[in-house]
This record gives sequence, structure tokens and C-alpha cells, in this order.
Amino acid sequence: MADLRCTRKPMSLLRLGLSVAVLMIFSQQVMADMFSWLKKYDVYLSPAVHGMVTLNGKPVAGAEVLRELTYDKDYIDNTVTAADGSFRFPEKHIRSRKPGSLQEMRTRQVISLRHHDKQYLLWYLTTSSITPQQAIVQKLASLQCDLTNEELEQVFTNFEKPDFPHSTFSICRWNDEPVTHFTE
Repeated sequence: MADLRCTRKPMSLLRLGLSVAVLMIFSQQVMADMFSWLKKYDVYLSPAVHGMVTLNGKPVAGAEVLRELTYDKDYIDNTVTAADGSFRFPEKHIRSRKPGSLQEMRTRQVISLRHHDKQYLLWYLTTSSITPQQAIVQKLASLQCDLTNEELEQVFTNFEKPDFPHSTFSICRWNDEPVTHFTE
């Protein structure tokens, strides 16, 4: 009988150990799911921006360009146009807990220019995506903005979700594809 007890103890300890291990793994997953709102996610706010500003076809130098990106708060940077009218902003991303929340978040991108005490809208777009979107990357890589252009709502292809086209308000134009223009 003593031999039988000795073989039962190691088996009982083994079962207990396995049970505790399974319980720990399961409870960690439950805790991770329960506290996922504490996790930080990568949020892509804007691709790199490359633009050219002209007035009646002539470069506008020394004009202030402001980029305002909004997700969970505002992220603002600015630059000045070069002698040839060009300007640039780097790609921008952040880490945020917002994508793990139940709240729907949208990213807002606004690029404006101040010239002779007048404000011009170079780009205004909102999106629910926190990852790069091909059409937006393409458009912001080649902003061609003449200050005499009328500000229009422009609709263009959403490659990732073709049934939901992008819409921007802008004085800028692109030569790569026809866009649908809306005026009020």
C-alpha cells in the first residue's frame, strides 16, 4: 500500500502543477483582454508632405505653412516655403491607447498657408484609418497649390476601401487622376 501512495503523490502533484499552469495562462489572457484599453497602439497621423506654392504660376517664398493633425489631441508643426515655393513635413505617427477603446476615433489633417495676412486651405481631410492609405500618401506627396485656385471639395479613389472614396477640401490640384469637384 505504501508503494501505491508514493505513485499517487507524484501524479497528483503533476496534475496540480498542470492545472495551475493552465489557470495562469488563461487568467493572463483574460486580464489582457480586460485591460486592452491600457495597451498602446501605433497611430499613423500623416504621410510625408511635399508641396509647391505659387501665385499666378510664380513661386511664393517665405510663406508660413501650418500642419495641424488631430487624433486624441492636436499635433501642430509649421515650416516656411523655400525660394522655389516648396515646403515639406515629415511623416507623423504617435502611440495611443485610443484604438483599444470603444470610442470611434478619426484623424483630422489640416494644412494651411498664411500669405499677406490671408489664410489658404491647402488640405483638409478626416479619416477613420490609423494606418497609411495609398491615395492620401500619393496626394500629400505632390501638393500643387496656386493661391488663385478656388477652394474645392475634391473626391478621389480610396484604394483600400473603394466603396468609400476620400474627400478633401483644398486649393491644390493633382495631375495624376481626374477628381470630382464639388462647389457650394
